[in-house]
Amino acid sequence: MKKIVYLVLVLGTFQLNAQNLDWWDALHDYPNAAGTDRDRYISISPGYMGPNALRVPVLRNGKIDNELWTETSFEYHYGNGDRTVNIWSEFNIPLAKDKALLYVQSVPWEWWRVTTEIRNERRIRNQGGEGWNTGDTAFGVILRLANENKTRLPNITFRAHSKTTTGGNISNARNTDASMFFWEMTTSKTIFESENSSLLLKGMIGFYTWQTNKNNLPNGSDFFQNDAGTYGVGIEYIRGKWFVGSDVAGYHGYIQNRDTPTFWRTQVSYRFKHIALYSNINFGLNSWGWNTISIGYRHFFKTIE
Repeated sequence: MKKIVYLVLVLGTFQLNAQNLDWWDALHDYPNAAGTDRDRYISISPGYMGPNALRVPVLRNGKIDNELWTETSFEYHYGNGDRTVNIWSEFNIPLAKDKALLYVQSVPWEWWRVTTEIRNERRIRNQGGEGWNTGDTAFGVILRLANENKTRLPNITFRAHSKTTTGGNISNARNTDASMFFWEMTTSKTIFESENSSLLLKGMIGFYTWQTNKNNLPNGSDFFQNDAGTYGVGIEYIRGKWFVGSDVAGYHGYIQNRDTPTFWRTQVSYRFKHIALYSNINFGLNSWGWNTISIGYRHFFKTIE
């Protein structure tokens, strides 16, 4: 009986402590600054949230991947007073050979720690400045519009992508708890090709949009939505079982509250029969950005004929 009473007291004390936001209210002039909804104090912008909140679209290669595969990787993000570790997973599902595919992406787990300065800047409600949460699930469709092997045109694909609101923890500026969409056109051209190697140039342009909090606060927004142009240019080299790619990609929002993330990405992978091992290094090219190191593997199941 004593143990039960003790447990109840501990849980009650924890709950009271968790609900004690006097320090946060005083720091951010709550509720006078922006009303009684504390979540509306969060600035929904890539420069004021975790690195998984509004990810930069990965520059693809203008082709359709005809293999059914799953991918899992561990990512470490650092910089801008934020350290984040997360699991990344993706499923590639060909729908029609060389014509269409569906993919699903997810961040099933994320751990994070921020400095006191960043905690205050982002108006995070976790006083300790660290925790864990689940991330968003997203999906997209890619359609191939032109094939360089069949026409005089370069490879051209169209992609439509949507993020769900499955990710939690908006109170700590980790996920947006709102929709996001982007549409893009990717083109590529093979510059050199031999029996066991090839060199390809690629580029993309598109449109990225997401919901924001209209709160009129510093680093906040005067609008309910932010729109951005996406862009990217890169190169891919394949030699035997090795793959090396490098590109610069990002997007440019119109609100101008750290909504212009740009990354230089380099990828290296080696493929065995049914498994590929890879490593990615992303360098943030903004003063408020972050860097990312990831390692992972891809398991191939079958090729769609």
